[in-house]
Amino acid sequence: PVSATKVNSAHERGSHEFNIYARPFVPEAFTIINKLEGPEIHTPGIKQINFAAYVGRCIGWDFLPPIPRPRPIGPTRDASLQLVDGIIHTRYEEYFQYHLEAEIQSQKLENESYSLFGHDLAIMSHVTTPTIQTTCSFLVPGLRENSPYVEEDDIIQLRQLLYDPQGGRWRGEPAPGWTAIIYNARVLAVQRKENRLVVRVDGLVPRNASYPMRYTLSHMVGLKFNIQFPISNGRYVPMKHVLPIIQEVLSQENRYSWLQSMLFPIEPDCEVQSTLNPGSFNRPFFDQELNWEQKKAIESICSQNYGALPFLISGPPGTGKTKTLVEVALQLVKSVHGVSHVLFCAPSDPAADMIVQRISSYFNSTELLRLNRSSRSFAEVPGSVLPFCCVSDNHFDIPRFNQLMACKLVVTTCRDASLLLHSRVTNTDLYAAEYGLRSSINPYATQPSQVELHWTALIMDEAAQAMEPEALIPLSVIAPPSGPVKLAFKPLCIMAGDEHQLGPRTSLPSSPLGTSLFARLFARPVYAKHPLARGKNGDAPKVLNKALLPISRPAFANLIRNYRSHPAILAVPSAQFYADTLEPEATDIRRLASWSQWRGTGWPVLFHSSDSDDDMEMDNGGWYNRGEAQIACTYAAHLVKSELVAQNEVCIMSPFKAQVKCLRATIKENRFGSLWDVDIGPTEAFQGLERGVVILCTTRSKQQFVESDKKAGWGIIGFPNRMNVALTRAKFGLIVIGKREVLHQD
Repeated sequence: PVSATKVNSAHERGSHEFNIYARPFVPEAFTIINKLEGPEIHTPGIKQINFAAYVGRCIGWDFLPPIPRPRPIGPTRDASLQLVDGIIHTRYEEYFQYHLEAEIQSQKLENESYSLFGHDLAIMSHVTTPTIQTTCSFLVPGLRENSPYVEEDDIIQLRQLLYDPQGGRWRGEPAPGWTAIIYNARVLAVQRKENRLVVRVDGLVPRNASYPMRYTLSHMVGLKFNIQFPISNGRYVPMKHVLPIIQEVLSQENRYSWLQSMLFPIEPDCEVQSTLNPGSFNRPFFDQELNWEQKKAIESICSQNYGALPFLISGPPGTGKTKTLVEVALQLVKSVHGVSHVLFCAPSDPAADMIVQRISSYFNSTELLRLNRSSRSFAEVPGSVLPFCCVSDNHFDIPRFNQLMACKLVVTTCRDASLLLHSRVTNTDLYAAEYGLRSSINPYATQPSQVELHWTALIMDEAAQAMEPEALIPLSVIAPPSGPVKLAFKPLCIMAGDEHQLGPRTSLPSSPLGTSLFARLFARPVYAKHPLARGKNGDAPKVLNKALLPISRPAFANLIRNYRSHPAILAVPSAQFYADTLEPEATDIRRLASWSQWRGTGWPVLFHSSDSDDDMEMDNGGWYNRGEAQIACTYAAHLVKSELVAQNEVCIMSPFKAQVKCLRATIKENRFGSLWDVDIGPTEAFQGLERGVVILCTTRSKQQFVESDKKAGWGIIGFPNRMNVALTRAKFGLIVIGKREVLHQD
């Protein structure tokens, strides 16, 4: 079905065209069923961690401070509120609570657009004793591209349809409609590559849609359901819970606290440098392949001479950000006096798993912990990471208190750092428990002159992809207690990322949540206006010399050596995004030098101008360009046939989901051979990855829809960060396909 909503516009489109941005049309006989109420049968989720029992068993409740509750914020919230220094002390929580609520509402609307109507569902198993339990599976278009985004143990709402056996005027017309029962199923498995979900449903009596009285396993076919995807509260609740904790500290009279310096650093937070840096490094490094810029960043962090503010590592694509952070973690834990326990976070599970894989050879399972939420699937976790996870009763758990305290390095996602928050093992809670118990035992004992905290550093990888409230969760874990407490060692906060690539994924394109804490910090004057900051407008960054002294010691590092891409591929992103500062250091980049399709000098960069029309997909209003798809698949086939590259070294990407679908269908055509291992996906899916050859389909050919694309957050025109991701995935070959006249407008 296609949307039939008209638009009346005096723009280039004319006055009598269909609104191609309207939602697909679905007959009201189906949609109205989703609005009807009925009894709900809930399928219980995976056993959750009992935090109250854990706290009571480990450190007790007597000395722990109460957790601040969210402030009531009425309907008069100011949508124009800005995150500026003048209002942060009283309205920080209000600002982010408002935008989180707006994002949640937008996400609900977006998830409604993913609803499936009259959808086929296959029964995998069905038992009736001791309770009715059914396992079933179904296809979800877009699941591979996280549209919708679904995790294990999420709730999926099912409404079973019944059709008129006699058919009425048209056989199969819904009448009376459904069984009037809402099933809240639980996700057992997410098979993204197959676009398939496996769910567990309690209480379901499967009925053939056309023959509802038949109820045997052999007749469990023809099952039709309306399927909805409610958003998971578990993704947003940890962010909501941490905001009042942060607000309580920011609202105190002592405004220039540690947390204040981490969130809103200013010049007085920096240390002054009056002498030039030594010309060599005396520190022995675990990784012998580090370059000078990486070593300089590590030396600055470990010397702790830059002040009380976050240390930011700006790492463009292929410059070794994670490699640098792994060395930082090793140095802090094993070589720096005063650092005993480090929290290492990333926004996603795969990124956190990768950290463990890179660092695990230096630790045993009692020193390194990969902390997971209880609902995470074992199938998702790499085999080399599982030995460092805590498992109890066949699900992930938190280690016993003494085991957790013994871990030198805890790796988790920003969101799952909330497990430490709920377990009351933050620096603030541990301090309160320790010194509360000591004072209770001996009220007249002299308090130590300096307090040693448990968590001494936070390291955050891919920080530019985390929403600010998300980054606050691990930050609150290591935050020292507020008040007149003299610390033996102030916790360090180190972040690495690239503010010029894709930021946090939000449903609202213009939401401030799309700006990460990392990007916001880098825009503050203490970083952006520093004399040694990355150059602007093509200017080379300055080199520290005596004439610049004294100077605020930089609390940042710019990685500039790219170990991924051919210089010709790197040239445009370096000039456009990094002030022309990137230095190509990649090897094995001339693999395609003899390929016949390169033009001119033979550089492995090709723009193919295409005049083929984009079109609208009938079932969901997405854009695709069949001509570009055929061109892209032809290039992929030619590359593979040349035997200069393997199939899995080639990827084809597009910023439009419908074009991705078109590409996957096109490449299966017989004329292109069996190119099953050519990777095809949306541009966002390739962030953090690399491929030998990238073929980019820009897709859009109609100029009149470009502005509407921008408002909807679609396409690549007008989205420099998305374009940067697309161009910088390629190692030794880049092909861009698009309409020259349209792209020239950007």
